[in-house]
Amino acid sequence: MQVGNPERDVIVQEAGLDNAEIAEGYAVADLAGDGQAIDFRSAATDFGIRLSSSGPRQVSEHAHDNIQISIPLGSTIASVAWRTLDGSLKHAFARRGHALIVPAQQRHAVAWKNRARFVNIHLSADTTSDTRHGLLRRIERLGEAHIIADSFLARLGEIIVLRAAKDPWIDEAALQSFRMIVETHVMNPCPCAMPTAAQDLDVLSEGGLALPARRESCGLSPAPLRKITAAIQGDLARNWTVDELAESLGMSAGHFSRAFRRSTGAAPRQWIIRQRIDAAMDKLLMTRDSLAEIALGCGFAEQTHFTRTFTRMVGSSPGAWRCRHRP
Repeated sequence: MQVGNPERDVIVQEAGLDNAEIAEGYAVADLAGDGQAIDFRSAATDFGIRLSSSGPRQVSEHAHDNIQISIPLGSTIASVAWRTLDGSLKHAFARRGHALIVPAQQRHAVAWKNRARFVNIHLSADTTSDTRHGLLRRIERLGEAHIIADSFLARLGEIIVLRAAKDPWIDEAALQSFRMIVETHVMNPCPCAMPTAAQDLDVLSEGGLALPARRESCGLSPAPLRKITAAIQGDLARNWTVDELAESLGMSAGHFSRAFRRSTGAAPRQWIIRQRIDAAMDKLLMTRDSLAEIALGCGFAEQTHFTRTFTRMVGSSPGAWRCRHRP
């Protein structure tokens, strides 16, 4: 017997896989009103993946017994608030390309104004695995919930959606592979390994179960990559050129461009534009600055250039995007 699931249909359509086969065997939970979720759990129930979708919603302050990594999909923008160790309140926005990591028992609240879709990964906080102990120690050192820009986890979320769309279920072997990938990445988030690993993850979307193999060529090493990306993000208004970035590392422009692309998955100019758009999104959400002020502050020559680039990359104009997503 096969059953249709509205939540899975929505997520599959977003991935461009209309009319995918729907099969029984999912744990389906109502979220609220028009929202549903599909749960995939390991046999030992120490690891789980939830694909969720719902309309506008406010989730009041709460805590989980396990570690949660939430990956926003598509156009999702979520407002997240959490309690720090001293009891004070912090707030940030999570959107596509981000990951929200919430330690066990961390109190937090989440809300979104439009339809939102997430891949939520749950890891048990109680385990005997050496790898998991390393993961727990790392998250404990972080001490509280936090949102990170992580292209690897964002890509992993898309791979999980594709895998769920292709097969009747995510079986135990696939769940264990996903768990190992998540744990290894959270423990060793090497920037230069992210694009390579994300490409190799495609084997999972095709039904394979092998873990990604590390390639020999890894682009820029972590220290030079951090130096370059920090410099750019610290001065987005500057007219950065490939020549000056390469010179700062003592490299030729061609060699630098190739290494940078291997490390980030994008050419230097494309990466800079993406950072400018991300910074503009933050300003649109967090400030009342005019579009002209945001354009200049984020490195665009003029408002029309900013609007044209933003619309091409995001799918709507900055003004419309701000009205739709600002709380």
